[in-house]
Amino acid sequence: MNSVRLERPDLIHVVFRGPNELQDILEMQRILFAVGDRFGPVDLLLGLGELESLGAGARGAWARVSRAYPFRNGFAYGANFGIRTLVHTTHRAGRIISPAFFRWDISFFPTEAAARAHIEAKRVPAEGPGLNP
Repeated sequence: MNSVRLERPDLIHVVFRGPNELQDILEMQRILFAVGDRFGPVDLLLGLGELESLGAGARGAWARVSRAYPFRNGFAYGANFGIRTLVHTTHRAGRIISPAFFRWDISFFPTEAAARAHIEAKRVPAEGPGLNP
């Protein structure tokens, strides 16, 4: 069973588990759009280590949306080569089909810790002499 956790107002952590088909993705989209409607743009931390498959209907639904995803950036972790290829290809298809709805990039990391470190590095405000008057 997939899980969704809002970790702070600007970070949502989604973990996909098992095989995912059309209904799974439609339910996930409903949740993600509701979070975006309530909190605005969020970073997406995406756990793919337990995802076994992403059916054709699921991939099509992810790529053919009727509105923009509420993501600033996506940070995926744990994907094996096959799943990483499916997710990357699906994201690229979405950018071709609906470029206005896919204005976010997705990066892949080997572990959750590596993805989180990257997210935090991007969040740290610039500090130092002369940078904060």
